[in-house]
Amino acid sequence: MQKIKIDIVSDINCPWCYVGEQRLKKAVAATADKYTFDISFKPFELNAAIPQQGLDRLEYFKKNYGPSILSQLDAINQRLTDAGEAEGIAFNFDELKTVNNTFNGHRLIWLAGAYGVQKEVANALFYSYFTEGNDMNDTQLLTEIGIANGIPAERLEGFFEGEEGKKEVREMEQWAQSAGITGVPAFIINDKYLVSGAQPKETFLQVFGQVAPALEDISTQGDSCGIGGSC
Repeated sequence: MQKIKIDIVSDINCPWCYVGEQRLKKAVAATADKYTFDISFKPFELNAAIPQQGLDRLEYFKKNYGPSILSQLDAINQRLTDAGEAEGIAFNFDELKTVNNTFNGHRLIWLAGAYGVQKEVANALFYSYFTEGNDMNDTQLLTEIGIANGIPAERLEGFFEGEEGKKEVREMEQWAQSAGITGVPAFIINDKYLVSGAQPKETFLQVFGQVAPALEDISTQGDSCGIGGSC
């Protein structure tokens, strides 16, 4: 089957990243008989300056979008809740009190790549934050999520206290910026095509059909054997 490579550029704090990844998952499942997929997650911090202890969510919105945003939050949350429900996501915005620094979470996702469990870890982080309202910079919690989703416990001993993964995450973030990505989610397909935003499943299906490499017959001459052994 034809192979499609997809890099998902996202942030754990981004609800549309959660929605977009779930929509992509549906498109992948719907075309499993046509394509094989090589999917990886790449980091993007919407606000890398968030302190380690996080920021009050309402203060964060006021600081970044102005006080008038507070009167719009209910409508924004409802739109996201409706979009999430359609994709099997239970957004629980009442539990979200803090906007977290996500750098350590991205380090965990990077490490998960070595064990083939990036998708599982990323989805567990999204769920832990948006449904359970947990602190995504709690390294004990991150460790538990990593272990529960396939990263060996011994591999996580002292991981967050050390330097491992920091350079790699920063380099990938710089790569995303140099590629012109200014918002997430962003989906880079076959290292060439960019799909921006949480597109519906149907959009991904159309893109797959357009970018999948097709074999073109450049010669109709020459003897051959067919299925069943006829020559």
